[in-house]
Amino acid sequence: MRYIKKHAVVFFFLAESLVLAFFQTLGNTDRLWNYVFAENIASGLLPYRDFNLLQTPLSCAINAVFLSVFGHHMIVIDLLGGILFTCICMLLYRLCRTLGASRITSLVIPQFFLMLFCYNVFFEYSCLILFLQLLLLKEDLFALRGQNKAYERPAYQFLLGVAAGLTVLCKQTFGLFVAAASWLCGLYVLCCLKKDRKESCKLLLARAAGVLCVGLLFLLYLFGTGTFDDFWDMAVAGISTFSSSYSYITLASEKGGYLIACIGAPVLIVVSVIVGLWKRRTLYGQTLLLICFYGFGGLINMYPMANAYHFSVTVMPFLLLIVALLPSSLWHHRLINLVGGAAAAALGCYLVICIPYDTLDDHHLCTTLDQFEGIFISDDMEEDILTVTAYVCALEEDGKTVYILDNRAASYFLPLHEYHKYYDMFLKGNLGTTPPEDLLAAACEEDVIFLLPNSERKEWQYPRAEVNALKEELHKVGSVGEFEVYAVTGEAG
Repeated sequence: MRYIKKHAVVFFFLAESLVLAFFQTLGNTDRLWNYVFAENIASGLLPYRDFNLLQTPLSCAINAVFLSVFGHHMIVIDLLGGILFTCICMLLYRLCRTLGASRITSLVIPQFFLMLFCYNVFFEYSCLILFLQLLLLKEDLFALRGQNKAYERPAYQFLLGVAAGLTVLCKQTFGLFVAAASWLCGLYVLCCLKKDRKESCKLLLARAAGVLCVGLLFLLYLFGTGTFDDFWDMAVAGISTFSSSYSYITLASEKGGYLIACIGAPVLIVVSVIVGLWKRRTLYGQTLLLICFYGFGGLINMYPMANAYHFSVTVMPFLLLIVALLPSSLWHHRLINLVGGAAAAALGCYLVICIPYDTLDDHHLCTTLDQFEGIFISDDMEEDILTVTAYVCALEEDGKTVYILDNRAASYFLPLHEYHKYYDMFLKGNLGTTPPEDLLAAACEEDVIFLLPNSERKEWQYPRAEVNALKEELHKVGSVGEFEVYAVTGEAG
């Protein structure tokens, strides 16, 4: 009983996160793609060579290990995501406590984080980077406040460098900026602590060595598997062909709440930087600047896709500035604690009551599709998947090659244990090294059957122009589910 009481906050966040993970519904394409990546690795396929992957593969590889151990089901990465979200919540809670908030008010920001991501609780690279980013911030902040005695050991700095290097293995661009910010923050902390220059250099070199060791191991993996050229073409040189974009202004104009957030976040950051520079010789100012430095490292995550999800990931470290700016006495005031407790309770009720109720209202647990077993699915979606997969299976038995040009194509091919490089994530730009028009031209030279959406796709990443042009060149031979069937030769078989 004493153990449960001592770790009550952990169990509280774990219960909320697992509820959100379990009561998600099938339909989130990011979740589907992350599962497909992990499923491919678990099935023995190599990233970049055997399937298209734009980012570095650490999160996918971790998912693949758990799929191999616990079974090839999407619910595995959901529950793993629940554990990751619990860890993020605990880091946010510990940081709020360190910055002066009370036990009750420290619950609000983690609860707000869960609300922002309540429909995206699965194990993926952005939130894994956020976890590592907050972990590194915590260690540097504790050192700045004299609460981390191990900080001055080279071996400890090396481990911090390894953690920073792992962010690069989650996503090369986002992670690289976070890793660079972490190293600079280490330099800043050592300067604030006025450590000996020679000793500081030794510690900083140890931190850099940790990052470099992770990078070296990844390069050895790429050369050892013979996939370095594929990685370079797809995830480095090929990034320039990624044509999808979503501007900050577009995000702000979506909803009133987004507009407030998009204005409020920059104001909070500017005020914090000004106050931090003004009070730079005090622990108060140094704390503000340290949080800002870490937050700035994550801003790259909003380019070129400043959508709501990327914005939410990016803004999380900056929310700690709200706690850091205000005096600790305010966070311990009885009225503030009452308001904070009410807010935390309201958010908790919404997360564990309203969201499950909404899911149960028109969804049921899937039992007919192996990979989606234990996932909530609507009757219409389940029927559509079963109908389309049966149709595709019949065509393939007749010797036909079938491509579904839709960003949800994996929903239909997973039950058939099939994967088509490039085509199963048919999007604008580079989710591979070949643009959509060239892929379609190559496919049309063969006897291929295309299943094309029978309505305009609303996703900004979908290459509508190329698909509409393809329709003009092919013969429509029927329809199935939500798709129109087109053939090169004028018959589907």
